[in-house]
Amino acid sequence: MPWSFRQMLAPLSALLLFMSACGDDPEVRPVCGNGIVEAGETCDDGNRNNNDSCDNSCRRPAPDAGTGEDAGTEDDAGTGEEDAGTGEEDAGTGEDDAGTTEDAGTTEDAGTGEDDAGTTEDAGTGEDDAGTTEDAGTGEDDAGTAEDGGSGEPDAGSDEDGGSGEPDSGTDAGTGEDDAGTDAGTVQVSLDSFGPTGTFARTGTTGATFPEALTVRLREDAPAEVWVEVASSSAVLSVQGGLVRIAPGERSATVQVTANLAADPETDKATLTATLGNDTRAATVRVLAADQAAELATLSPEVISASAGQTQGFTVALDVPPAQDTVIQLALEPASLGTVPATVTVPANSLSAKFDFTAGSTGGEGQLVAALNGQSIAAAVQVTAGSSTGHVVISEFAVAGPGGASDEFIELYNPTSSAVNISGWKVQYKAYSSTNYNNSFTLPANSVIQPRGFFLVVASGYASTSGNTVSGDANWGTALNLAANSNGGHVRIGYPELALTDGISSPLVVDTVGYLNANAPEGSPMPAYPPTAGSFERKASAVSTAASMVDGADALLGNGHDSDDNAADFILRPTRQPQNRASATEP
Repeated sequence: MPWSFRQMLAPLSALLLFMSACGDDPEVRPVCGNGIVEAGETCDDGNRNNNDSCDNSCRRPAPDAGTGEDAGTEDDAGTGEEDAGTGEEDAGTGEDDAGTTEDAGTTEDAGTGEDDAGTTEDAGTGEDDAGTTEDAGTGEDDAGTAEDGGSGEPDAGSDEDGGSGEPDSGTDAGTGEDDAGTDAGTVQVSLDSFGPTGTFARTGTTGATFPEALTVRLREDAPAEVWVEVASSSAVLSVQGGLVRIAPGERSATVQVTANLAADPETDKATLTATLGNDTRAATVRVLAADQAAELATLSPEVISASAGQTQGFTVALDVPPAQDTVIQLALEPASLGTVPATVTVPANSLSAKFDFTAGSTGGEGQLVAALNGQSIAAAVQVTAGSSTGHVVISEFAVAGPGGASDEFIELYNPTSSAVNISGWKVQYKAYSSTNYNNSFTLPANSVIQPRGFFLVVASGYASTSGNTVSGDANWGTALNLAANSNGGHVRIGYPELALTDGISSPLVVDTVGYLNANAPEGSPMPAYPPTAGSFERKASAVSTAASMVDGADALLGNGHDSDDNAADFILRPTRQPQNRASATEP
């Protein structure tokens, strides 16, 4: 076609286009494209006029921000890897398309060079899941790491925290399973105790219980902080957050409670339950009113028997701990029984107080009375007068022992207030039916008994027996033989001039004891033998018993009772208790 004719077509085409847009003809889509790839374009986009409804997507993109490489080119923005839509296989190119073997989001991620989310293996397949071994572009393990949550392997926040590379802090409450953070199962901890039970709290306050603090205790030191759950059976008592923290390296913590009687008017008591893993412990706490008055509960011991000058401890207790220090009045009826303080004070938030009673010298019976706000309680008191015995006595002896027939001893006691020199005194034995004494042993020089002190004389077999922990002050060897046969015998002590032929009425005799079938005892003989490991022991007072002498009220009151009747003055000890000059004086 001649060029001149072509020049005429252009105006003609424009006229026809104008005419077609007029009238009632259907709307005609604009003609896009001018057949020219203009500067700055990569294709003919037809953008002759702005807003002409023609696609203008063929603009060459601006250079990528700060990369020095063009977006969509072979090098992506700062990645150095192939981008979707680059010179490589692109979606819609002549190569593999989106969703194909080389799709954007396929084995090679857009610019990462690593596996992308939704990659070769899908979530839930049992293999690497979304956000798997290598995260999109991070190069490090992601939270929800090598194994997916629920796979039976470490979960999110397990051995390696999300991206931190270090174990997460915080020890879980003894579950033994991996939790968010390092579990206490790494070094397993468990509950040891939770108590004491029966403590108190006062309404309107927050703090430790009283008179003792409620404490939760582990069996081992906490490897990291441990949180123990504490639940309450009633709203009258609560623990902040329901948790108690035990610090790393510690084994216990005090439980801080908040008390509020108004929260549950139906009760004033709650049971707190501590839970750590599979371990549970419970303790009860009573909630007191702010102004709750205390009353007398007990005075103990309820009954005592004391010798003159003896001191006996007492404890007075209230039913609930008072809010303030509480003064209790004390009195003896009759006053001649001895002495006690006029008052004793129970401190605030405590249950009891202790005080001492000292027996008088006259003896008698009566009561000790404690009084508070018109209420009173009493304990029975018996006081025996001081020993009237003015001479050294045989206080304990054994005619055999665990070590055999020669495991023997004779203990002497000085009930007087002055030291007595017994050097040269005689210790003698006589068979049950003999007229005269058979054997005699002379005490060595420098044998002195202090006031209310002891002196121990032993046989040759005494020291070799394992049960004898108190050594003898003198040893008679084999000079005496205290018969342990079924007929019995006698032992006695006397002044240096005492002869074997002197009878019981001789003024040279100081003290005599006969046992079983003895023919010359003081009064009646002791009617039976003690056990093999036991002994004969003189009483502290007329009312002493075997129980009170062994480990009761008379155990440390000496052996000064002498009524000149052996059967009435001695008891049978189940276990021997020899004492020597080094032993403590009594009373």
